[in-house]
Amino acid sequence: MEMPIDHRWNALNDLDWEAFARAWLAELRGDPESPDSEMGQTVVMMNFTAAPEHQWKFIRCAVAASESDDDLNSIAAGPLEHLLGKHSENWIEAVEDQSARDPKFAKMIGGVWKSMMPDKVWDRVQKLQARDTGTSGPESG
Repeated sequence: MEMPIDHRWNALNDLDWEAFARAWLAELRGDPESPDSEMGQTVVMMNFTAAPEHQWKFIRCAVAASESDDDLNSIAAGPLEHLLGKHSENWIEAVEDQSARDPKFAKMIGGVWKSMMPDKVWDRVQKLQARDTGTSGPESG
């Protein structure tokens, strides 16, 4: 059963989304300056309860705030895989466009696994991965 959209995400402005993404990445890194929180759980809830437009904003903010390949892999294996698994038909074109414009985003695509994506969307993701790295990315997982 799919969870309903939680409209509380609508209250976040651009600065809130940026701070949310930075806090999540800091927690993932084990940053001692990161407040003891449950950002990881909040991101999982966002994946299931926020509108895809909000998930997309979070993904772009997280990529912009990323500082390492580990950060990019966390974004790829979490929020982006979820967005493409649940809303792939409506979002693959945006992913392709962002990948063409943003080298950091293009690099992040290399960490995406098939997960719940339909085959035709996964084929498009693999083309993005091949364009960025010269090889295909991870196998389905």
